[in-house]
Amino acid sequence: MLTEFEELESRYGSDKGADLRKACRYLLRHQFVYSGDRGVATVYDVIMDSRFRRVIDNFFDCIGYRVHREQDEQWAGIVLEDEEMSSTPKMKADETIVLLVAAAHWQDEANQGNVEERATVLTTFNVLYEKYREMAERGTKMLVSQSRFQDILEDLAARNLIWLGEFDRVLQDREVVVRPIIKLVSGSDALRRIEEQVALEDYEPRQLGPVEEKVQ
Repeated sequence: MLTEFEELESRYGSDKGADLRKACRYLLRHQFVYSGDRGVATVYDVIMDSRFRRVIDNFFDCIGYRVHREQDEQWAGIVLEDEEMSSTPKMKADETIVLLVAAAHWQDEANQGNVEERATVLTTFNVLYEKYREMAERGTKMLVSQSRFQDILEDLAARNLIWLGEFDRVLQDREVVVRPIIKLVSGSDALRRIEEQVALEDYEPRQLGPVEEKVQ
């Protein structure tokens, strides 16, 4: 692999070589890149550039990942090569639940044609948390507090699966844009998997409490 990187650097120049390494590091750190986000234009362009596609794909293949590119929706990313299309790092049960809630909401809205540009779905934190509460009430446990739910959403935003707006103190809410990338890591059976996660026995039972007044 080092030889391939060096050959490309020799052919296209040291600046392109540096951009190539930067793009690979970015995917390792964030997993996905979404065109239009601040500071990622070079990363996205390099990953989509046909001149570098083979070496990027081979690099990630060597360490067990498959590269996905979606030109219409303008995003790219990596997933582990396994049967469950697992993301990395390994997700905890509550992290999986929040991911699946966001994915299920995206799928519901997409099925109704309620998608915006580049197949994104606009919603809010409160809508997603209420959706989770409704699902959790059908089980016996409350696994994710409101503050923890928000922390996990912020982690999903760091991976570029969603976009989080600023907290609105008047509405006591914040906008969430769920990106179509989320379908890649959630699978096609998000609702069933939520029910399975809510029923896990390795969490202490907690009663469903009132929604907290503020999203910090």
